[in-house]
Amino acid sequence: MNQPPLLQASNSVQAIVIDELTAAVVPILQRRLRNALTTNGANLVVDLEQIQVIDAAGIGLLIATKNSVAEQQGQLRLINVPVPVYNLLKTMRLAGCLNAEPASNDSDEDLDRYFEEAQAA
Repeated sequence: MNQPPLLQASNSVQAIVIDELTAAVVPILQRRLRNALTTNGANLVVDLEQIQVIDAAGIGLLIATKNSVAEQQGQLRLINVPVPVYNLLKTMRLAGCLNAEPASNDSDEDLDRYFEEAQAA
């Protein structure tokens, strides 16, 4: 299990999530994100480009993080969200709430096509 590094930049923190966002890594991420928000300000950018797996605990952590950031009048952004994860968030009506941005190499047509294929399966 890889621990994601946290990179500080001005009044925000960028958290790179590597491999998975599951119950196995949530406790580690939760502590590190909480410490980063306390130390480096309320704005948080989470880069999900390398994520392979997400589960309910991972989604719960994203929602809890968004709430913590909002309490500090900050903003959470999820960037480079892979198509399957973005579609899951979109289906759960969380993509907008979490300020999720699909990976730049994924067009809206690709997202819609993937969503239709997933529904057909």
